[in-house]
Amino acid sequence: MIRTTLLLLLLLLTSFSISISAQEKPKDKGLQTITANSIQGPLEFLASDWMTGRETGTKGEFMSSDYIASIYKTIGLKPGGTNNSFNPSYFQNINFIQTRPGDKQECAIMRKTNSSRYQVNLVYQVDYSIIPGSQSVETEGQVVFVGYGIDDKKLKQNDYKGLDVKGKILLRMTGFPGLKDASSKNYNKFFTTDAAVTAQRYQNKDKIALERGAVAVIDIAPGSTGFVPAATNLPFRYNTETYEGDVPFNSEVSYRTEIQGLKQPSLTRIQLSMRALNQLIEGSGIDFNAYEQLAANSAAKPIPMPDDRYLKFISTIDTKIVRGRNVVGVLEGKDKNSCIVVGAHYDHMGQVKGFIYNGSDDNASGTVGVMNIARAMVATGEKPKVTVIFCAWTAEEKGLLGSSYYANHPLIKDIKCYMNYDMISRTDPLDSTGLKCDFNSSSGLPYLQEITEKHVKEYSIKLTMEYKSSPKPVGGSDFSSFSAKDIPIFLLHGKFTPDYHKYTDHSEKAVLPYMTEIVKLGYLNIYELANKNWK
Repeated sequence: MIRTTLLLLLLLLTSFSISISAQEKPKDKGLQTITANSIQGPLEFLASDWMTGRETGTKGEFMSSDYIASIYKTIGLKPGGTNNSFNPSYFQNINFIQTRPGDKQECAIMRKTNSSRYQVNLVYQVDYSIIPGSQSVETEGQVVFVGYGIDDKKLKQNDYKGLDVKGKILLRMTGFPGLKDASSKNYNKFFTTDAAVTAQRYQNKDKIALERGAVAVIDIAPGSTGFVPAATNLPFRYNTETYEGDVPFNSEVSYRTEIQGLKQPSLTRIQLSMRALNQLIEGSGIDFNAYEQLAANSAAKPIPMPDDRYLKFISTIDTKIVRGRNVVGVLEGKDKNSCIVVGAHYDHMGQVKGFIYNGSDDNASGTVGVMNIARAMVATGEKPKVTVIFCAWTAEEKGLLGSSYYANHPLIKDIKCYMNYDMISRTDPLDSTGLKCDFNSSSGLPYLQEITEKHVKEYSIKLTMEYKSSPKPVGGSDFSSFSAKDIPIFLLHGKFTPDYHKYTDHSEKAVLPYMTEIVKLGYLNIYELANKNWK
């Protein structure tokens, strides 16, 4: 009798256990796979010295991308890279052109009329410095003063009105009108606390100059001493808290990187010493400080530059081609023709003078977040309504190049939404709660914030979300590549710390409970969006 009773009780408990298991939601199954341990291990590996800072084109980048691809394969994602029917691959290969200043750099100031020609030959790295464009250039152009070089219909400012700058060299003020006078009319008109908007305005300056046909620009900061070359006879070593050396720590010549085959026109930038600048404007009537004060409160028209002022320069570049690669894994949905993309850049800044920029927070953390969401989505045991594509981007630190390439060569063209992870393992040093987290998204899509708020409450996510949206978000991370294509985006972002872009960004500084919450929230959002009825 006792044996029978025990057997019945065991059967009942087993049945109850099976019933509970059967009732467990697929969404919750995936969530359970995201733990501090599932995050810490991959983070320590990607940010280890073995990866040598994961700079694009280096052995460290290839080792890192091999590791990410192995994780994709282990959890069951399909390859989504540069495929052919015989050799499916997780890698989307990209050839980059890298350039740096060549040996031949020449520059001269000229005064030229029909009857005379006067030329002052400048000395490289004494009178001037050149930041070359993407190709070697030899040109001679008239110098034109364009004020602040702004053409913005919304702000009702056009410094180019009546000016022809095609084939010419621009003399341009840095910043914006009223920058140094917070009480001025134009300071209030142009100033914004939105760093992304400010960055976009500065980028637009060069874009406008290129569109109008300018070949080079000389930027002038009133009150500065112009180009200041480093003295060559310093008798002491360079001493900082963590470095001592006979040369500046950042004196390594760096390469400019762009995508091979993609036309990316660029301006040659010329920096002049105070002596050279004075020689250029001598007798012109141009007073930069006076113009700055006038422009602070009015739509000051740029002072015409005498038409006899020319600049002649030769700037050569050294060029090489390097291979980088995005890592792309696919979780097929019921709809194979539309998708959501989840991405983070895995590259970082490499090493300088033996110092390794491990890039744990930036952005091994985001990469690990993407891998954990991929594992969680597979662990649900169900096929989502739309396909989800998981991407680890190369060359973000070179100018968002990996994500830009993918946005122009997507695996599936119909991208419903893009989610970005960048720097998700560190809290704000000034935040006593250690819970603040940024959530930026495309405006006009309230459901992005709504599902986030719902998940924070429903799953007791220990984060204090700081929401922000704009019509077409821009910024220094890969979401900009998708936003530029009018694809809705949202991003989760931790906080900046003093270790940002320093060789002190190490994995032991990660705040694992904080990062785990961000990864969980990202997964919950992606799960819901992947199973949403998209129109």
